[in-house]
Amino acid sequence: MERTDQQTAQTLRAQQGEFNWVDLAAKDLEAQTRFYEALFGWSHRDVAEPGAPVYRMFTLDGAIVAGASQLTPEMMAAPVPSVWNTYLAADDVDGLANRAAGLGAQVFMPPMDAAKEVRLAGIQDPTGAPVFLLKSSGAAQAGAFGVPGALMWNDLSTRRPEKAMAFYTGLLPTWRLQQVRQGPAPYWTIEVGGQAEGGIMPMPESVPGDVPAHWLVYFGVEDAYAAAEKAKSLGATATMEPMDVGVTVFDVLADPFGAIFAVMTPAKG
Repeated sequence: MERTDQQTAQTLRAQQGEFNWVDLAAKDLEAQTRFYEALFGWSHRDVAEPGAPVYRMFTLDGAIVAGASQLTPEMMAAPVPSVWNTYLAADDVDGLANRAAGLGAQVFMPPMDAAKEVRLAGIQDPTGAPVFLLKSSGAAQAGAFGVPGALMWNDLSTRRPEKAMAFYTGLLPTWRLQQVRQGPAPYWTIEVGGQAEGGIMPMPESVPGDVPAHWLVYFGVEDAYAAAEKAKSLGATATMEPMDVGVTVFDVLADPFGAIFAVMTPAKG
């Protein structure tokens, strides 16, 4: 993760290619809710569509910041891990999913209406990382981004970064990639509409071979050091020590049920 500029709160995440939502596939929805609410000061409300499982919406100071749902018994038995999912804004979910397939992605969740104002699809990029495409409207699209307690950054770790970059820039013309670090551990930032809000990097050789390519979500906090200690006191495990990269400090953690996420201090200056 490499920060290049200060993020600001936004109330509309609608430009194609923006990171516009994250949600948790929970092993224990109630216990994980308690963990994240204690860590970030979130509250929640549940949305119940007829005939569908409960979907939990997390809020902070009235702004929607993330979602969560309980893994089904079948998923638990598989077993499907608890994960944070990354979503990209789409003008046309169906068209973008078809385009993704043409560029080598697998569409593991065909386009569907998830709620009255929400259409989404799930794809696995050609390097193996799952990501969702989302179009929402009205209140379903409002939320906070780039501030403490909300989504602040997204990183793609993959063993084939060049292939991933070719795919995403072919899929999303709104993306602009800029290499900000070279050498054995290169890093490229993702800019959408002139705003840096994510990055792509090669997966370190130390990562076990059975770990697939994946997106990592970062939540903003006032103090990454303090947030990491608080998370550990609540039962989280640190997968690394807090890292100061000059413009920001971040730490990668696993919640008590194994879902990986990161906390990050807003960029300096």
